[in-house]
Amino acid sequence: MLGEGSCKVPGGKLVRVRVEYGTTIEGVTITGDFFLHPEEGIGALEESLQGMGVGAGEEAMAEALRRAAEAGGLVMVGITPEGIAKAVRGALRCAGG
Repeated sequence: MLGEGSCKVPGGKLVRVRVEYGTTIEGVTITGDFFLHPEEGIGALEESLQGMGVGAGEEAMAEALRRAAEAGGLVMVGITPEGIAKAVRGALRCAGG
């Protein structure tokens, strides 16, 4: 299945996600109006959510994203792990997950 969601984070930046899932998250694409340094690190953030159950809460998702950002030395500007997690949960809810 496929779900899409978006979220405005504090400061007005927009994050958009596309989530492929079955019983678990199979793939995530993160885009939006924010900066990430280094830019190639977006893949680590996307991969950090793969394999999570579709019922995972925002806190668990945000923690996985935070760990991936820290491990990769990523600097997020205009976005937070919580904002991404909120958009992912929204995508799953809208798609029935």
